[in-house]
Amino acid sequence: MSEFLTTKEVAELLRIKERKVYDLAARNAIPCAKATGKLLFPKAEIRQWMQEKGVVTEAGNQPKFVVLGSHDPVLEWALSASGSGLPTLLSGSFDGLTRYKQHEGIACAIHLENSDRSGWNTEAFQESLANTASVLVHWAKRERGLVVKPGSGIEGFSDIPGKRLVTRQAAAGSQHVFERYLADAGIALDKLKVVREARTETEAALAILEDQADVAFGLRCFAERYKLDFIPVCEESYDLIIDRHAYFEPAMQALLNFTKSEAFQAEAARYIGYDVSETGRVVANGAR
Repeated sequence: MSEFLTTKEVAELLRIKERKVYDLAARNAIPCAKATGKLLFPKAEIRQWMQEKGVVTEAGNQPKFVVLGSHDPVLEWALSASGSGLPTLLSGSFDGLTRYKQHEGIACAIHLENSDRSGWNTEAFQESLANTASVLVHWAKRERGLVVKPGSGIEGFSDIPGKRLVTRQAAAGSQHVFERYLADAGIALDKLKVVREARTETEAALAILEDQADVAFGLRCFAERYKLDFIPVCEESYDLIIDRHAYFEPAMQALLNFTKSEAFQAEAARYIGYDVSETGRVVANGAR
């Protein structure tokens, strides 16, 4: 059995056209060798390349170009407005990290405070992905705090006990940070009156607006948009972990280039408490 694949076999494996394979080879973006005027692709190196690239071969060998991780309204809008065509599975920072490490997507959005509170996301990246073909790219700084129903009497964490609380799912980065601040205040989560669990930042704020709850740990932009009270707690960094190979693919480049446009800047300006002045800055690089 040959140790090499033909151009046609690689195209079938990746479910792309042969001319795309030739393009990857011309850019040295895929392992290949030339022999007697033909391109040959070493099977072992192709398998490793697929793993590093995040190409998951399930039924039908369909590659998964999916953005995972934490929800952000500006990112969600930009993925569509940029024409990137990238679908999302935004179920929280921790959920995204787990799925990304299992090659279920080509990017993962996170906002996880370092354990010593020296910054955001670098610790999670170094511990999990420092030796992978990944890059940590800054997306936005966001003001986070208590989103509060006007007239509720809540001025800080000490006022939360006895009030109706919206939490986030356990896999969400915001829930992890919220519980750290609760612990600082000497408050146990299981002693609070949790009325529902929200899956997105939008859903958490709407629960307050619709009088289903009194308080949530959310973003300033939604408090401003829905005319709710806001008590600032921290400024977080929301960043993207991107597979280094996928970083240069047209879909991801469409998104990153779009962040330099006037349309992106105008939309981001609508979100009070957002800072996108450093969007696209490379924060850390994997060693591989």
